[in-house]
Amino acid sequence: RNSTGMALFGSTPPSIVSVFLSVFIDAFGGLVAMPVLPYLVYSFSGTAKDIGILSAAYQFASIFSMPVTARLSDKYGRRKFFLLGFLGSAAGFLTIGLSNKIWSMVLGRFIGGCFGASMPLAQAYISDVVGTTSEMSGKLRAQLGSVFMAALIFAPGFGGGLAQFTLQTPFFVATGMAIFGFILAYIYLTEPKKDEEEGADDPEAAGLVDKDDAEKDKTEAEKADNEKYVKNLIYIRLLWMSSFLANFGFRTMITVLAPWLQYKFGWLSKEFGFLASGIGVIGIGANLIFYSKASKKFGNTFSSILFGSGAGVAWLIVASSRKTEDGGSGNFYTGPLVYFIGATLSTMCNAIATTSNKTLLARYATPMTQGKVMGTTESINAVAGVLGPLVAGAVFDEGWQDWLPVITGVFYFFSALSVLAVYLHSKRTGHKVEKYEPKMVEFNTVMSELIFLRSRVRELEVEVQTLKSRVRKKSGEGEKGGQFEMNAMHGHHGHHQLG
Repeated sequence: RNSTGMALFGSTPPSIVSVFLSVFIDAFGGLVAMPVLPYLVYSFSGTAKDIGILSAAYQFASIFSMPVTARLSDKYGRRKFFLLGFLGSAAGFLTIGLSNKIWSMVLGRFIGGCFGASMPLAQAYISDVVGTTSEMSGKLRAQLGSVFMAALIFAPGFGGGLAQFTLQTPFFVATGMAIFGFILAYIYLTEPKKDEEEGADDPEAAGLVDKDDAEKDKTEAEKADNEKYVKNLIYIRLLWMSSFLANFGFRTMITVLAPWLQYKFGWLSKEFGFLASGIGVIGIGANLIFYSKASKKFGNTFSSILFGSGAGVAWLIVASSRKTEDGGSGNFYTGPLVYFIGATLSTMCNAIATTSNKTLLARYATPMTQGKVMGTTESINAVAGVLGPLVAGAVFDEGWQDWLPVITGVFYFFSALSVLAVYLHSKRTGHKVEKYEPKMVEFNTVMSELIFLRSRVRELEVEVQTLKSRVRKKSGEGEKGGQFEMNAMHGHHGHHQLG
C-alpha cells in the first residue's frame, strides 16, 4: 500500500493529509455561502419556495453524481476526479455569484451538486492507501469526519462576516477557495498506488487454499450471511424509515431557518452565520462527550428512542418562542433565549440519536451487507434532502411559518416511534441482534507466516528426495533399501499433509 514518505500529523501518510486538505477546502467553500443564500434569493424578489428549490437542486444532483463519480474513480483514478470536483465547485459558486436571476442560481447549485463528491472520493482514497480492515483505516475515517466538522464550525460565521460587504462576496471567496484547492491538489495530491498483482494477498491465488474448497466455503458463507440479512431486514427497514423521517423533519426546518429567524427576530446573515457555527460546536461536543455515555447507560436502541423524542420536544420549545419583530409580543427572554435553548437541545439530541441509529443499522447489517445497507441509508437521506426543502418553501410561503418547528418536532417523534417498533418487535420475537465487529487482523503478517510455512514444506520435500537418492545409492535394490525407501516415502507423504 502507498504509505511512503514522511508521515504528517503522527502516523498519517502525506497523501492522506493532502486529501484532508482537499475535503476541508471544498467543505469550507460550500459552507461559507450557506448563511447568505436565502438573503440573496430575497434580493432577487424570490420566495421561500425558491430557497427550497435551490436546496433540493443540490441534493437531487448529488443523488446521482456521488455514486457515479465514485464508480468512475475506481476505473480512471481518484486524483482526476478530485481535480474535476474543484473546478466544478468553482464553476457552481461563480455562477451563483454572477447571477441576477433565480434560475441561474438554481443552475449554479445543480452544478455544485454534480461535482460535490469530495467526501466519498476521500473514503475511497483511504481504502486504496490503507485498506478497509486495518486499525489505521478507522482512525483516518474518524479524522476525515473531524476535518468536515472543523469546516462546519468556522465557515458559516466567516461567511456571515463576508456578507457585510455584499451578498455575493462569500460566493466569490468560495470560488477562489475552490481554485486554490485545485492548485494544491494538482501539486501535492498523488494517485494512490494499488496492488500491482490483483489477488496478490489472496490465499487462493497464492496456492495455499484449494480452489474448490474455497468456492464451497465462500458459497456457504454467503448463504448464511444472506439468511441473517433476510431475518434482520424488517428491523433495517424500520431504521431506514426512522432515518428518513428524522432527516425530512430536519431539512424542513433548516432550509428556511434563515428567513424564519428574520421573520421571528429580525436576524440577518451575520447573526445566522455565527449561530450556525455555535450550534455546530454544540453538536460535535454532544457526539464526542455524551454519545458514548448514553449508549453505555441506555443502549443504542433506547438512546435513539429517548434522544429522538428529545429532539421532537426541543423543536416544540422552539415553536413556543415569541416573535419580537413587526409588533410581536416577545422580548429577549421569551423570544431569542427560548429559541436558543430549544435549538441547543435539538442539536444535542439529534447528534446522539443519529449516531445511535447508524450504529443500530451497522449491527443489524451482516458483514457482507454493510456497504449495501449504509449506502441505501445515504440514498434515503438524500431523498429526504430533496423533499424536505420543497415542503418547507411551500409551507413558509403560505404564511404558516409558526408551524414549521411543530412539523419538524412531529417528524422526530415519528422517527423515534419507528425505533420503538424495532424494540417491540425484537422483544416479541425474542430476536437478538449480533454485534458486527470486524476483527482488526494484520493480514499481511498472517500471509507472511503462511508463505513461510509453504516454503518450509518445500525444503522438507527436497530433503526427503535427497534422502531417497542416498538410500538407493547405498542399498541398491535390496530389501533393506526398499524398506528405507518406503519409510522415506511415508515421511514425504506426511510432509504433503502438512502442506
